[in-house]
Amino acid sequence: MGTPFQRTAVNAVKRFRTKELAGLMSHLRIFGPLPEPPAQKNKNAKPSIVLPNPFLPKKNPKTGRWRPPKYSLRRQAELVKMAQATGTLNSLPPGPKKFATELRMERVKASLPPADLVNLTTPASATNPAKKRKSTATVLQELEIKLATMKGEEAVLKEDLKRITAEYDLGELTTFEGRTGEGKEAEDQRLKQYIDQVGRRQQKERNEADLSKLEKAIESTQARALSVRGRNMRKREKQKSKIAWHKQVVWAGEGAPKKVPGTGLGTRLYTGKRRMFKGHLWERKRARKVRRHTILMRDMPARIARYKNYYKKRRPNPLKPSRYTKPPKLPY
Repeated sequence: MGTPFQRTAVNAVKRFRTKELAGLMSHLRIFGPLPEPPAQKNKNAKPSIVLPNPFLPKKNPKTGRWRPPKYSLRRQAELVKMAQATGTLNSLPPGPKKFATELRMERVKASLPPADLVNLTTPASATNPAKKRKSTATVLQELEIKLATMKGEEAVLKEDLKRITAEYDLGELTTFEGRTGEGKEAEDQRLKQYIDQVGRRQQKERNEADLSKLEKAIESTQARALSVRGRNMRKREKQKSKIAWHKQVVWAGEGAPKKVPGTGLGTRLYTGKRRMFKGHLWERKRARKVRRHTILMRDMPARIARYKNYYKKRRPNPLKPSRYTKPPKLPY
């Protein structure tokens, strides 16, 4: 039926549907009745079951509080991934992760050429069809015919073995009685009887071996037929459960997809922002650095003049003693 991952994915989706069908009564007991399903255009269509959407939050009518979704976003993403791999995405209720996956698939289909689009939409089973297996009823019928034939052969072999055994025993008795004679004719007779008896013994051994082999084949065929019957019973039970989880379901609660700018283009992160990239740190600091450098270069001559005149004011004549303006301090 596919790879191990596909079998695991189908079982996960099946468990999800079965669990939601089984938990309907407890939901009705807590949250009250669900809305009526929409009227069906086709009158001959099968009636659908209304189930609560476990991917959306619910409001408790008694307390007025909102309960978070039954399945977290991580579990929703896992279920959507498995359903997408097995082509059972329609079995899941609408939710944020399902909307995102459908939108991504639409974007991928729009970007692919027609040839690749055909390969994407065509399942692997269509390009590489698996060999058609025989039905269980056909296999069981073939095994029963084979078993009846083998039992007929067994009965024939038993009759032959019984006859050959009787001839062999009679030959043993004749050989024993013929040992009393003497002469050339008696010796030739004993040799002929011995050769005939050896042939009977070989034929008897061959018949016993064939009968033993046939009995083993009958046992293996009966065991195989028994396993096929058991497989047929398990298949019927599986068909019953499959019918149960494949029922038509209407999910109560349609979650609208969240409208984010740039979702159609695949650029949700930067769409709507003034600048997608702010630049490197040295680029962002360059304008302020250039402005400060310009001001410093403009005022540099005045700053140099102030520096040179500082000591000139304090000591106009360096060779003379300095003019100490502060009063002297006592040494104690």
